Formats: sequence, C-alpha cells, structure tokens
Amino acid sequence: MKNQNMVKTVLFMMLAIGFSMQVNAQDLVKFYEGGKAGYKDKSGKVIVPAKYIAGSDFFDGMALVLEGRKRGFINGKGEVQIPFEYDDASIFVKGLAKVGKAGKYGYINKDNKVVIELQYDFADDFINGLARVSKGGKYGFISVDGKEAIALKYSNAHNFAEGVAAVKEAKWGFINEKGVFVISAEYDDAIIFYQGNALVAKGNDRFYIDHKGKFIKEVPKHDEEEEMQGKKAGKKNMEKEHEKDKDRDKDRK
Repeated sequence: MKNQNMVKTVLFMMLAIGFSMQVNAQDLVKFYEGGKAGYKDKSGKVIVPAKYIAGSDFFDGMALVLEGRKRGFINGKGEVQIPFEYDDASIFVKGLAKVGKAGKYGYINKDNKVVIELQYDFADDFINGLARVSKGGKYGFISVDGKEAIALKYSNAHNFAEGVAAVKEAKWGFINEKGVFVISAEYDDAIIFYQGNALVAKGNDRFYIDHKGKFIKEVPKHDEEEEMQGKKAGKKNMEKEHEKDKDRDKDRK
C-alpha cells in the first residue's frame, strides 16, 4: 500500500513538473514598443527587448519573429533557436513549420532540419495531417511524411474544412480526404465549408450549399449592394469570402 502511494506521489510530482515546464515555455507574451515586437514573462519582466520588426504568439513552444527581411524562431526562453535565414515562414504546428527560401517552400522541424524538401512554389500549414501545396501550377495535398496524399493535379485548391476541400479542375467542386469528389465540380467559384455550409457561385448567382451539395439559400441582395453596384458585386463578395477562408484556416490550426 505504501509503495502504491509512493508511486502515485512520484507520478503526481512528475506530472506537476511537466505541466510547470509546459506553462513556463508558454509564459512569454508578445508586446510592442516603438513599433517593434518583444516578449515579457507573466510577471511583466522583459525577457526579449522590443527589437523585432514583427513577432507571432507562441505556438508549439516557438514564436516566429522577423528581423530585417528574414524570419527565424525563438524558444520559450526567448533564445533564437532557428536563425534568421528564411524569406518566408509560418508558425509551428505539431513539430513542423513551413519555410520559404529563394521562392521555394518546404518544412523544417524545431532543430531547423529540413524534413520536407524546399521544392514547392506554394505551401500551407498542416491541418489534420494534410498540407496544401503547389508545383508547376498544380495544387494537391501532402502528408507529414512529405508524400502526396492527394495528387498535385488541380488548377487551384482551398484547405480542408469539415472533412472536405474545394478544388478546381475546369470547375470547382469538393473532395474528401481520399481525393474523391463528394460534391461534383460544377461551380465557377467555391469557398471552404464553415458551420455546415459553403458559398459557391454559378455565373452571377451566388448561394450556399450543404455537405450533400444541396441548395440552402441565396446570398442576400443587400450584401451585394453593400459591396458595390453592378457586375463587380459578385466578384468583390467572393474575394471577401476568400479572405474569410484564410481567417478560418488560421482559427482551425
């Protein structure tokens, strides 16, 4: 009985220490001063002076920072862990970060080791194990091991949301995570699914559909009027929805 209690005590202490380390690694909070970004701990003590042009919050124990025109990463202690050598980069997601150099994109780990070669013309963050990439004007999706999960064969694509992704061949449709069309490619434009519906367009008509491709409702006319009058209204509203698409992608990461 005593041995069991001792084991429980040791396990509790180990968990407490681990939790404490995790919290401490995430304690740094970004602040701005004189137009530059720095980081403080939870007590307000400045750990990293405001010296970076820009900086992200901490994700996966790392923060993306911009120095000059190059991007690198700092760890939870405020130390530069990945030097400023990338022209573009994104936050870490489950141990991997997208980086770009000389117009090509790939993925690194927290040791700055390239785990997926910088070979793509475009790359996005991993969402549920899949990342949207393009090469030679064609889009597809890769898995975390760098293999093509869905072949790069589409002229355009959006990220997965609610189990499906909008992709374009001659027209836009929606595929599942196996690359199978679940909503036929018949639309002139399409946005990712959000709360069970997606905005699509056919000619000048814009409307929402559900996961079965069934019509839900038209886009209210007053929305078009608020955007702009005339034929440009549809295009502008779709562009607005594309911006929402990007924001929704960030929310899911």
